[in-house]
Amino acid sequence: MIDTFTAILNKHEADDDAQISETELFESAVRKEFANGKELLIAYKASFITLHDFISGKVTNLPVIPIRQSDEFYIKKHTQSQYPYFHSHNFYELIYVRKGKCLQKFDNGSQLNLIEKQCLLIPPNTIHSIEKCGHSDVILKMVIPCKIFEQTGGAVIGGCFSGAYKIFNSVTSTAEFIILKLLEEQYGKNKFKNLILQSYLTILFAELVGYQQNDVALETLLNNYFDESFRTASLLEFATLLNYNANYVSRLIKKRTGKSFSDLLTRYRINRAKDLLIESAMTIEEIAFNVGYSTASGLYKQFFTQLGVSPAEYRNLFK
Repeated sequence: MIDTFTAILNKHEADDDAQISETELFESAVRKEFANGKELLIAYKASFITLHDFISGKVTNLPVIPIRQSDEFYIKKHTQSQYPYFHSHNFYELIYVRKGKCLQKFDNGSQLNLIEKQCLLIPPNTIHSIEKCGHSDVILKMVIPCKIFEQTGGAVIGGCFSGAYKIFNSVTSTAEFIILKLLEEQYGKNKFKNLILQSYLTILFAELVGYQQNDVALETLLNNYFDESFRTASLLEFATLLNYNANYVSRLIKKRTGKSFSDLLTRYRINRAKDLLIESAMTIEEIAFNVGYSTASGLYKQFFTQLGVSPAEYRNLFK
């Protein structure tokens, strides 16, 4: 499968290189890929924007916001010949960073830096841009028409989004296998290809959502444990409460959250200390003991490491 995967990605790179090398091919692609393609081409010419200006990245703020369109599912590599430009689309887009990183920018000025093994689901009508990828980056973009999404991802997720996108962390090996199968299957000639693709998509979303729910459940257990035992909290005690080996729980926490038990406990204590510094008249020594440090110096050290200021300086910011 890996050889097939590599061959498909190489073909995507070659196809895009050929498309941007000739004005006629480029304009044909614009008319086909964008709902407002004709309007875009007229606006480009009226603004004296050349093909070279566009593909070189010289022009990123276009006179008309391009609206990508598709009524078919497909998956494609974000190739090195593609430069960033703000656009929207009439479909759902699922972006998977298989290797490297991927910087997203949104029209409200916010940015999102995706890292390896993360997925990002962007709903229709969201204006965003994808920064140019590096030579070693492998970024896959899945175009999912609304009707297909409703039958696959929508059935699993429920169509709920907080903000302009939804992030799935720590994509599992099972989810990655399904993504590679989608990439391979889209070129198949099976008469049931569309049914197969939709079935894979449903399984993919179930895997992404199920794993994320496990992440949330684990963090909820940790936060509940910290609420009750933050002064004396330990990995061994937490693992015992779950009836698991401490080493196993340590690896599980690191895999699911990207942080160690100690890092999460420190974050919890510092956040609690921040609240007490603002809301109470307790001394810093009293706060240090309250959040689980045996001496004030322990709080000072962690506070400065995390925030770059001392507890006293932080308190003065809110006076």
